[in-house]
Amino acid sequence: MLKLPLYIAHRLSLRSNSRESQTGVVIAVSGITLAVVVMIVSISVMCGFKNEIKAKITGFDSQIVVAPHSGQSDDAPPTLSVNELRHMLDSLPPGTRWSLTARQPAIVKTSENFSGVIVKGMEPDGEWDFVRRNLVDGAVPDFSADSTLYHVVVSHTLASGLNLSVGQKADVYFVGNGSYRIRRIMIAGIYDTHFAEYDKNVVFASLPMLRGVADIASDQGAMLEINGLGSDDEIDHQSVAISSMLVSGFYSGNTSRTYMVVNLHESAALYFNWLALLDTNVVVILSLMAILAGLTLVSSLFILVLRRVRTIGILKALGASNQMVRQTFILLTLRLLVAGLAIGNAVGLGLVYLQRLTRIVPLDPEAYYLDHVPVEISWPSVIMLNIAAALIAFAVLLFPSAIIATIKPARVINYE
Repeated sequence: MLKLPLYIAHRLSLRSNSRESQTGVVIAVSGITLAVVVMIVSISVMCGFKNEIKAKITGFDSQIVVAPHSGQSDDAPPTLSVNELRHMLDSLPPGTRWSLTARQPAIVKTSENFSGVIVKGMEPDGEWDFVRRNLVDGAVPDFSADSTLYHVVVSHTLASGLNLSVGQKADVYFVGNGSYRIRRIMIAGIYDTHFAEYDKNVVFASLPMLRGVADIASDQGAMLEINGLGSDDEIDHQSVAISSMLVSGFYSGNTSRTYMVVNLHESAALYFNWLALLDTNVVVILSLMAILAGLTLVSSLFILVLRRVRTIGILKALGASNQMVRQTFILLTLRLLVAGLAIGNAVGLGLVYLQRLTRIVPLDPEAYYLDHVPVEISWPSVIMLNIAAALIAFAVLLFPSAIIATIKPARVINYE
């Protein structure tokens, strides 16, 4: 049924000797192109921000943290054993990673200044990739050697405040159980994630060092960190499942104590609320751009109809129905949409790739936690964007195309 309208729309040229008509076509394609570029860039920036911020938060907090409730053992720090939680670990989805860690409050002191920190001890073969990606000086220690037991990685913020550099040493006062212990550490590396709230507080060290400081057994840790889960929904689902399993294990006697389970969305709720605002902003931008593209197409349809009133009259005089003529001009207008989509996708994706390669657009890390605009192409989103644009455009054009039904052949065949 659409073969004849499609053929006529294909044969009709969008070009015209009229400057006004040519200008209308250019404006239509430009408007659609601009809308598509803005939408692709907005979605890419939103995805980039989400992934970068989540990666930084996960590097400090982990997706799920399991720790024993405090106050259940006299003066000894609460610890956990992998063997007691083996039934829980065996239930995790394939690809999930877990590792023992410990955290200890401490004071780093130099001859000139001091600062309170949290020393995070990780297993030598643990999640050190995050630290390596954010190193700005030095290196992650090789903890296989005994001489590196007290080597640590500090933040650029802490190093600047205490005037420390790679290779220098400092005293650390570990606080806990009503007393403190002093250790001499050496700065092996300096990292910078631009997350000031975390950077100024977290020092990365080896778990064996903290085990010695806090008198933790060699096969135990203060908490169990779980990573490698996919979506946010999976993190929430696994968090609830693990919590339920541990409660059941305590009442059935499989575990000797109760545990608390905290996921990333709870420990870093402030940042996820901020990311939720980005979603709202993107929805507003997409809505405005969709309105712009729709208005551009409607105005283009009116221009095409007005410039081809005589053609419409001839088609009707030859027996074409109003529906067929409407379909013809809708398809003709959709050619403008296709041109705008093609150019918009090329320009939008090109800008995204340019930003990814060059990081040419900077950001203030104090405000955005990043020193450049992060971008990531979500191909499903780009595909859905183009499909939605085509469907919305077709729906938008149905009503204004009804003007064709009011055109009388006898009055417009001689129209100039």
